[in-house]
Amino acid sequence: MKAKKQQVEARKKEKERKERTRRLIQVGAIFEKYFEIQSEEEAEKIAKALQSYVGKNKEKILHHDVVVTQKNNGSKEVASTKE
Repeated sequence: MKAKKQQVEARKKEKERKERTRRLIQVGAIFEKYFEIQSEEEAEKIAKALQSYVGKNKEKILHHDVVVTQKNNGSKEVASTKE
């Protein structure tokens, strides 16, 4: 019984690790895509710079539609909240 319980716990922990790894990869890919990140150092600097803004405005950001519009030259995008 003890061995069986350990096996169940081990499977549960492995599943949680795999879910976390997948989530980290997905979030990292999104971050890289929208901020054109080239290195871990760049990602760290940008994340730290955005940390206080996102911390203060996270609920507002998550609960409002974000509209992305392209400028005339087509290379720059501007995000604004739709209210």
